[in-house]
Amino acid sequence: MRGCLGACVMMALLSATAVRAQSAEAFGVHYAPTLNVEGRDLTLNGTGVAYRALVKLYTVGLYLPAKAHQSSEALAQSGPKQLRFVLLRSMRVDEVGKLITRGIEHNSSRQEFFRLIPAIRAMGEQFSRMKRLNAQDVFTIAYMPERGTVFLVNDDPVGAAIADPQFFPAILKVWLGSDPATTDLKNALLDHKAQPVLSALE
Repeated sequence: MRGCLGACVMMALLSATAVRAQSAEAFGVHYAPTLNVEGRDLTLNGTGVAYRALVKLYTVGLYLPAKAHQSSEALAQSGPKQLRFVLLRSMRVDEVGKLITRGIEHNSSRQEFFRLIPAIRAMGEQFSRMKRLNAQDVFTIAYMPERGTVFLVNDDPVGAAIADPQFFPAILKVWLGSDPATTDLKNALLDHKAQPVLSALE
């Protein structure tokens, strides 16, 4: 039963409902307006809060070299990029990896997905070294052009950079692609001024 419950919670990571009207600040989570990564300033493009039913799962902030209001603009930008998640409840890391993989598959052609399998396997190997992400942990997916994609927990790298330059765009499409985790969360990260939803949960 416990394993089933954990799997259900992790499935919520990519099928959650995002609330644009509530800022991360409402949960004591502060996203800096800018970050300096490898000598370049990144701008906070948007933030969102993800829910599953009545459960708040995580906040997420997207950092880009320049503001973008369309997925194509965000994906086309060169330079470092980051997705920063702050967990609002604990989650199993291996399930995070499985669900990111599923999101990549849903937003890639068959040929693109098969080409990414070595990078996906490398991600899985890194995630296998951890057991859980705890509430208030900061989970970062960072792209650095000269190194590749790096996963960090509380700003400590989980493993070596994954060099494939197409891997981070594929991950970004999990939240910004044509079949995103949720449309609400996609809009929040692109800083669209969506109408408030689930305001009764505030």
